[in-house]
Amino acid sequence: MEDPIEIEIAIEEPKHAEGLHVLGVNRIELCANLNEGGLTPTFGQARETVAATPIPVYAMLRPRPGNFTYSLSEQHQMLLDLDMLAKAGVGGIVVGALTRDKQLDERFIQLIVDRAKQYNLGITFHRAFDVCVNPKETLNQLVGLGIERILTSGFASKVDPIQLAKILTWSNNTIQIQAGSGVNAAVAATLRKAGITAFHCTARKWSLPEEDMLGFSGEWNRDDKKIKDLIKAARSSL
Repeated sequence: MEDPIEIEIAIEEPKHAEGLHVLGVNRIELCANLNEGGLTPTFGQARETVAATPIPVYAMLRPRPGNFTYSLSEQHQMLLDLDMLAKAGVGGIVVGALTRDKQLDERFIQLIVDRAKQYNLGITFHRAFDVCVNPKETLNQLVGLGIERILTSGFASKVDPIQLAKILTWSNNTIQIQAGSGVNAAVAATLRKAGITAFHCTARKWSLPEEDMLGFSGEWNRDDKKIKDLIKAARSSL
């Protein structure tokens, strides 16, 4: 029987992609600046990550931190970055855009969809969904645009299983609902009971040497234990 559970891990360093498929990860979300919620990675980051793994790599398409209302210049930049990411070999993009009154920026997302189709790229609509003013209508618009999935916490800073169950009902299996923000082994069973089968998580830890005189030491390491625990909890709760 096909495994219905999907695990996506967010990374920003290509070396962290190595061996994720062995752990049971299904997809990678590649970002720059995860501390800012994830921004568009460089061509080099994308190319090296794709080369490091056999599983699909979806790259964040977000030009700056902050809100999801973009100027015409920023939108042009995002379309150019999409071209760059496609040439780097990614399998999809992660994007979201809203108008100033927090409605879906349908005109711009349509442009993104049209450009992505030229490269056969998949599309995840990210947590801009969590701050839009009309999420049920937005979900239906995203379905109409052919978006693959919505990454959502259920309108909260950390995943809210009750709200996610409501969103799943709205979706009626027309679009994948992926849980993100605070997803770990401790909440996996509750999310499964809510009907969630797609999980998104950042799994890394900061490592510092004993002495750090000038502040240039230290690095992010992948947290394999967190990944293994999440996968075990998500799949054992079937």
